[in-house]
Amino acid sequence: MTQAAHQGGITPGARFAQRYEVKEVLGVGGMGMVFKAVDSELGEVIAIKSLKQELLSEDPTALERFKSEIRLARRISHRNVVRTHDLGEFSGVYYITMEFVEGRSLKDLIRTRGRLPVPATLTVAKQLCRALEVAHEQGVIHRDIKPQNMVVEPNGLLKVMDFGIARLAKRQSGVTQQGMVVGTPDYMAPEQLMGEEIDERADIYAAGCVIYECLTGKTPFVAENQITLIAKLLEEAPIPPRVINEEVPQALSDLVMRTLAKKPDQRPKSATELHDLLAAIG
Repeated sequence: MTQAAHQGGITPGARFAQRYEVKEVLGVGGMGMVFKAVDSELGEVIAIKSLKQELLSEDPTALERFKSEIRLARRISHRNVVRTHDLGEFSGVYYITMEFVEGRSLKDLIRTRGRLPVPATLTVAKQLCRALEVAHEQGVIHRDIKPQNMVVEPNGLLKVMDFGIARLAKRQSGVTQQGMVVGTPDYMAPEQLMGEEIDERADIYAAGCVIYECLTGKTPFVAENQITLIAKLLEEAPIPPRVINEEVPQALSDLVMRTLAKKPDQRPKSATELHDLLAAIG
């Protein structure tokens, strides 16, 4: 098979779906590939995410669920959210077109700089809350909040990607019978890992993990393998951020620990509440 075939017919230098001039590969993920392209009808630079065929073919209801989730995601219009334009299909390949954002992923920033200064972390965290707030109002739970899904523009503006897409990855199934974990558990709330019903507070937990990583340079739980990681996540409390980084104010450290509570009802109940608590700190 050619590389183009692997990418569902989307290849840099070619025209896709008779409309998009594909420029370059931006990234490869568990659900497909992301490309930078020019929409020749509108003359705009956009991003295209191709979706792996098996994600949709394994479950006959997946496509309908996914379409309804994308319809909801399209209604989210906010400066801190990467705008979803459309869901399309061409020659059997499903793809999503979305706003193209110039910037670096938050994960990249943490990797290259180590932990972020407290003021920068607060700025990131408050913007993340605003993105979650508007999504939750539309009934969309992200389910996959992590630094890899956030882009920081050169001016410091944070944009959250992939609203409406995580449902496709079947992350709700948590641990399978073989003890293998579906998805990356580092940012998943205990109830999500266990395959239980989740609500907005699963995103609040994940936001807490992101803030923790910004402040300390690492995720709340670190282990040599996923099974040990899950055991820690379900049973242990993380080391408070202030213990790792003494520059973290006690109030912020306590708030992060609250967002990482095992039980959803012990966390801030909404993104708005978390934003206001962060704003009170700085």
